[in-house]
Amino acid sequence: MNIGLGVYDIFSRIVPGGFYLLVAVQFAVVMGWIKVDWAALRDVGILPSIAILIIGYIVGSAMDRAGSTWHRIFKKRGMSTRALIKFKDKHADRWVFDFEDKDWPILSTYIRMRNPEIALEIDRNNALCIMLRNLSLGLFLLAVTEVVQTFKTTNWLLLLLVAILVFLSIQIAIQARVLRGWFYDGVFEAILAYRLDLEDRVKTIKTTRTTKNGK
Repeated sequence: MNIGLGVYDIFSRIVPGGFYLLVAVQFAVVMGWIKVDWAALRDVGILPSIAILIIGYIVGSAMDRAGSTWHRIFKKRGMSTRALIKFKDKHADRWVFDFEDKDWPILSTYIRMRNPEIALEIDRNNALCIMLRNLSLGLFLLAVTEVVQTFKTTNWLLLLLVAILVFLSIQIAIQARVLRGWFYDGVFEAILAYRLDLEDRVKTIKTTRTTKNGK
């Protein structure tokens, strides 16, 4: 059985899942439930590393809905609609659009069928968006953990770290929103490019037939 990990699996599942695991471990350490010898982790073998990757993938998949819900705080509603309107405004003087923003899943599938490499480039932005929105949530949870540690240790300097973590969480969430917009743009641009290619081929066929008929 051949099991391969693609860009989507790594960025949207494994990386966020691994970060959630680190946050969970840090929370357990702060609460005094466990003690971690970070130096000993350098000697982790191949099998434990594979197990960690699998667990990270599972955690990343399980927490994706939470990350999506968290991202709604920062994501503007109707992003696909605004992306298409902006795209139409940019190209409406030259091209006619007969698809709507809600058609992007079908358009994306069509691109995968026509050219998997281009689809991979487009999907990378979506995968990075998913990764960043989950990292944003993870950073916020880490900030909450540091708040708990601040009151347990009365080390008020940790509040500065909390502020930094919250700031990074917000900025990463905003960047995730930008990447989502780039994903929509990529889908619409690829579909327009296919339309251009189709029109050029139709023109070539018509010209060839006209030449052969002597007209």
